Amino acid sequence: MVGIMRAKDILTIKGPEVITIGANRTLPEAIETLTKNNIGVLLVINEEGKLSGIISERDIIRAIGSNFDTFSEIKVSDIMTRKIIYADTEDPIDYLETIMTNNRIRHIPIIHNKVLVGLVSIGDVVKHMLTDVVADNKYMFDMISGNVK
Repeated sequence: MVGIMRAKDILTIKGPEVITIGANRTLPEAIETLTKNNIGVLLVINEEGKLSGIISERDIIRAIGSNFDTFSEIKVSDIMTRKIIYADTEDPIDYLETIMTNNRIRHIPIIHNKVLVGLVSIGDVVKHMLTDVVADNKYMFDMISGNVK
C-alpha cells in the first residue's frame, strides 16, 4: 500500500513557485498577473515584504460586479482576504482536503519553519488523492490475483 501523502509530496512534484502581488497594486494589474501566469490566486505581499493576504479570481469578479465603473482604481489590499489559513509541509493530504472543504477555499499556502514554501490547490489535492486510490487498487488487485506475495 502507498504511504501517507503529505503537502511536501505535492510540492516535490509541483514545485515551490508562488506568484505574488503587492498590496498597493490595482485590480487590473492583478488580472494581468493572473492571466499571464494562467493561475487563479495571488498571494499578497505588503510594503515590508511580508505575506498579508490572498486574492482570487472570484474576489476580483465580485469587486468588479459591485464597482463596475471604478474597479480599475481599487487596490488589491481593498478586497484581499486578510485571514490566511496555512498548512505545514508535514500535513497529510486528507487533512488539507478537510481544511479546504470546511473553509470553502481552493488554495492553501504551505509553510515550513514559519517560511512560505509553496501553494497547494484543491486540484493538486484531488489529483494526488486519486493517484493514491489507483495505486492502492492495483496493489489489492495484484494481491487477490496472486501477483504479490
